[in-house]
Amino acid sequence: MPALSATATVPSARRTVDRRAGLGAGLCAVLILGLVLLWWARGGWVFPLDDAYITIHNARVLIEGQDRNYGVPALVGASSLIHLALVTAVSLVLPGEAASYLVAGTGPVLFLAGLLTLGRRLGLPWPEGTALALVGLAFGAAQFLNGLETGLVMAAVTWTLVLALEAPSRRLALACGLLPFLRPELGLLSLVLMTWQARLRLAAGPNRAAALRAVAADAACVLFAAAPWLAWSFAETGALLPRTIAAKQAFFGVPSASLPESVVYAAMMVAAGLGPVAAALPFLGRAGPAWALGGFVALFTLGFAVTNWEVLAHNGHRYTLALLPIALFAVMRLGAVHGLRPVRLVILAQAAFALSTLPQITAGQERVAQYEAVARWAQANLPQARLLIHDAGVIATASDLPLTDLVGLKSPDGIADHRRWTAPSGGAERFRAVDAIARRSGATHAIILDDAPDRFWGLLVDDLRRAGWRADPLETGSARGPYILYRLTPPSPGAAPAP
Repeated sequence: MPALSATATVPSARRTVDRRAGLGAGLCAVLILGLVLLWWARGGWVFPLDDAYITIHNARVLIEGQDRNYGVPALVGASSLIHLALVTAVSLVLPGEAASYLVAGTGPVLFLAGLLTLGRRLGLPWPEGTALALVGLAFGAAQFLNGLETGLVMAAVTWTLVLALEAPSRRLALACGLLPFLRPELGLLSLVLMTWQARLRLAAGPNRAAALRAVAADAACVLFAAAPWLAWSFAETGALLPRTIAAKQAFFGVPSASLPESVVYAAMMVAAGLGPVAAALPFLGRAGPAWALGGFVALFTLGFAVTNWEVLAHNGHRYTLALLPIALFAVMRLGAVHGLRPVRLVILAQAAFALSTLPQITAGQERVAQYEAVARWAQANLPQARLLIHDAGVIATASDLPLTDLVGLKSPDGIADHRRWTAPSGGAERFRAVDAIARRSGATHAIILDDAPDRFWGLLVDDLRRAGWRADPLETGSARGPYILYRLTPPSPGAAPAP
């Protein structure tokens, strides 16, 4: 009888797994339908961040073979080669915004499927596993529809965790070879996971020669996956990895704080970006890939502390969302060790936090639409203009005018100016870099965001005037709004900057 009872549990367990898989497929199907209906109901989608339009512009450059705005290769200013490649491929059959929306829409679907799979693999009961996956999806909603690679990053990290539970495996090595080309900082995750997998290989048995061959095969898989992207980047830009972080570091500078203070600030930014689930990170445990994941979180935090921890707060803390799958993984592990009560409390707390982030989904759309209107006005009324800008995406998709990016993402010549004056002075001497860039570009006009009351971008107009430039706002008719078009008059020869 015991044997019959044990045998009977096998079909029962299989039916349970099949029901959970069916539920997951149904939820993913509902999500896909919701994304389609959202596009249809709104008559398309306006991405709330200008950066999304940089990718759309870069995809157009790849297809057309030339950049009419910046005159640089398409990969200049691109942080995610994989995301750009996907948008470009879909842009061959769909308009730019529709292509970007379709690629962005795959992020939440893969993320949801990955979280449900993780919950099953870790033995989390389906009510809690499903609730945690849905809460994670809701919390990331604003990032999934921003037109950037953030959603794909969350999905990729989630499925990498699934593969890590099966380690050692060649599939994990292939995934680790791709991760840095989705976001450069994910190279740290690849490093710690491959180190961990190498240790597993070497500890698997007494045949050390066979273990070393397996480690070498893993390294070959990583290189095989990475090689096409490395070659593409080097051929286009002369660098193996994107230089966007260097451009931002030079423009924004590094906050004046000691390393310990910067680490604390970076950790606070991570916690603020992840919400209550961040409290589960210390409960990753030691089993499986836990120590490697904890190492990645530490290296991620340290990396931004060294470069610029303030960037972690940009655009709704989007960079910190790379850690969200790991935090949710920690919540699942918390349930396995300490029971379901703390899991349920975290789910409720994160759900409340997620509700506060939902308005971010459409925040910024009106501003982007106004920027596009100003760009089209300039195209129609100032066909000979040479424009200084700081948001490099929308203007490049809405006009063919020559553009110079003051930040340096799409105009990398300006990075040296910011390294010379802006970064060493903590921004006090930014006007000298702005003046040098404006003179070299022969700019006749500028489009600057009036971001009062914070007034960071608006200070660029003050920088121009301090360097002796005259900046006169132009009337752009119905295209009024926070983006202001200025006519620029260069300073007289020999004029000294204002104090």
